[in-house]
This record gives sequence, structure tokens and C-alpha cells, in this order.
Amino acid sequence: MSKVLITGAQGFLGVRLASFLKHKYEVKACSHADLDITDFEQVESCLKAFCPEFVVHCAAISDTGFSQSHPELSMEVNVKGTANIARACVEVGAKLIYMSSDQVYNGTHLMGGLREDAPLSPQSVYGNHKLSAEQQVSVIAPDAVGLRLTWMYDLLDSPFKLNRNILYNLQQASNANQTIQAAVREYRGITWVWDVVHRLPMCFELPGGAYNFGCENDENSYSTFMAVARMLNLENTDSLISKDELRFPNYPRNLSMNIDKLRHAGIDFPKTIEGFHRVLCRE
Repeated sequence: MSKVLITGAQGFLGVRLASFLKHKYEVKACSHADLDITDFEQVESCLKAFCPEFVVHCAAISDTGFSQSHPELSMEVNVKGTANIARACVEVGAKLIYMSSDQVYNGTHLMGGLREDAPLSPQSVYGNHKLSAEQQVSVIAPDAVGLRLTWMYDLLDSPFKLNRNILYNLQQASNANQTIQAAVREYRGITWVWDVVHRLPMCFELPGGAYNFGCENDENSYSTFMAVARMLNLENTDSLISKDELRFPNYPRNLSMNIDKLRHAGIDFPKTIEGFHRVLCRE
């Protein structure tokens, strides 16, 4: 049985991956309490003791606002920590699968689904640090696979840790009779976390490099929110979501990804609205 070490195993994605992978692999699930990824000696010792074939690196500061206001800590965890994992993987001969983000595209002036080779100039601390981590890993461990993830969600009755995802935000706003401002000039994919989990083992055999890993989306955020609200059968859908036409006045915010590179490797995702329909309508 192959060994898989997971970092960030108590996080939104990591806890689900650990639950899923343990049925086919020998899994060592490391939370921050178990492993400080900013300490290379600790990382090296952990990997040498377990000798994994694969390392799935989910540990990160994923709150973009927190990264923006704590750039030094974000650098330590999201860049240095990822580089530490990559170096230790090289030492023990483990294949690294690490999580990047669609936020590396935040700042592009291009429209449509963005490919992995699109020119990048991220505007946020988080986006810059994710891109920097990709660049460092590509030098340290060229066979490592970086997955650029979208915003993810899970059903509100999930037994696992939830994030403030689109379903949560819509339900909370509806319950409180509040209005959500959804931007017309914003485009981004949104993916069911279990679609990511179920496809991730297929990444163990991918050639090294960065891959867009999640749902494509041709719709703007306003249209997406409206479509999802209707699927949820919320009573006040028409007044729940307000069309925000003022955000991103200079050029649209486009994080929408093209996944043709992933498809060529035999891995696919539904488009965002189709994915919501499958999950919410059980189809």
C-alpha cells in the first residue's frame, strides 16, 4: 500500500482528502499542531520517518485578507513553508502535489478562460506568494505538480469543516433578510470540494508543472449567484442578490480558468453552473 503524507490535514480540503485517501493508501495526516512547515528540520525529520511515496501539501494561510494584513507570516507559511516541503520531498524521493490558487491570475487584463501560460501579475499578497511558491518549487522539485484551485464549497450539512462558501453566504443572507452584492465585472470558477478530492489521486501520475484544477465558468459572479440561489429555492431570490456594477471599474476581475491542459491528461471537471446543478439537484 502506497504511503501518502498530507499537510494541513485539519483544513477545509485536507480533512476531506485524509478521509477519502485512507481507504486506498497508508495516510499520515499532519495538522499544524503535528508539523510546522516553516521549520525545515522538522519537515525533513517527519518525511524521513514516514518515507511517503506522495506528499499532498494543503497547509497554507488561505484567507486572502489575513495574508494581506500579515504579509510576513504569509511569506513564511505560503512561500517558505512550501519550499521546505519541496526540498524534503526531493531528499526522500517523494512526489509532491501542492495547492496553488486561481488568485495568481488576479490582475490580468485578459478575458475568457485563462491558461496556465497566461502572463501573471497578481495584485494581492496572497496571489503573489502563491506564484512565488510555484516558481520556487519548479526549481527545487521540477516533477512536483501544482494545482491552481478555485473557490470551493460543500453542502451545509457536511460533517466536515465548512468555509464561508457561496452556499453558506446565500443561506445566511436569506435567513437574515440581507442583500449580497455580486459583481457583474467579475469572473471566477467555483468547484465542489469533493470533485477536487475525488480527482486528486489522478494527479499522482501527472508530469511536473502547474495545472488549473477546478471548474471553468463563462458566467459573471452576479449570474452565478443568481443561478445558485434559484437552485436553492430561496424564497427571496430576487431581492437577495444585488447587481454590483461599480466594482472593478477599470477592467474586469477575471480568475476564470481554462482546463484544457488537465483534460489532455485525462482529468475533467464540469462547468461551474453544471457542477452546482449536479450537487444541489442530485443529478
